[in-house]
Amino acid sequence: MFINRVSRKKAPIIFGDGEQTRDFTFVKDAVEANILAAESDAMGVFNIGKGRRTTVNRLAEIIIQSVGSNVAPIYGEPRPGDVKHSLADISRAEAFGYNPKYSLKEGLKQTVSSFVSSPYIAAQATQQKGL
Repeated sequence: MFINRVSRKKAPIIFGDGEQTRDFTFVKDAVEANILAAESDAMGVFNIGKGRRTTVNRLAEIIIQSVGSNVAPIYGEPRPGDVKHSLADISRAEAFGYNPKYSLKEGLKQTVSSFVSSPYIAAQATQQKGL
């Protein structure tokens, strides 16, 4: 949602003060984790993440920079039941060789690049302009 809005020069909407944290993981790291797990003898449930907390404010800041925009986030009321802080314990996944390789900035850079070059997104932007 943030990338979609920011790429259309609209402010991202953050629910709460933005200081809530999440453990954001780039999709290539998640794919690698699945491959490693499938090729190992590992059994059970494994948390896949970066093992690092990032605030939603920081996420929005990186996306805004990656898109090359200057929009500022809009803050809304916190959502009822939203978790304030989340962090994946990746120690069990590390046992089968999982080690996240992509920084949040690098993962978002690649994601933003794919998103803004998507034909679907270009068509959506054209529709919104009434062309």
